[in-house]
Amino acid sequence: MLNQLLKFTLISSLLLWLKPRWRGLLALSALVIAVHTFHGEYLDYAERSGDQSFLVWSYVIKWIALTVGVLIYMVYTIAGQNNRAQSVDETRLKKNRKVNAVPVADDGFDFIRKKKHLQNRADKIVGGDKREE
Repeated sequence: MLNQLLKFTLISSLLLWLKPRWRGLLALSALVIAVHTFHGEYLDYAERSGDQSFLVWSYVIKWIALTVGVLIYMVYTIAGQNNRAQSVDETRLKKNRKVNAVPVADDGFDFIRKKKHLQNRADKIVGGDKREE
């Protein structure tokens, strides 16, 4: 029972963490796989042709491509977090403005607000409709 609860908790927390990040992680994974595939193909070509003059440069380009891809992903993630935080703040401000706004137009209850004294149920029972001011 506890084992199932632990598995459920771990899987659900992983899915909640992954939900806003899956597109970026998928793109980063595709980039890493593509770079490794192209580099492997180049190494195979260099081995078969015997031309190893650009072998060092292939490793440099590979690591530069991987590093740039990870840095772009990190910038994208940080910028996305800032945009989400700003949009949440703007949404909260809009809600607060709507709540704090005083209605300017007549809402149908101005005649009650203008009365000096409002009758409650007891006043109506005891006095009838005498106190209408």
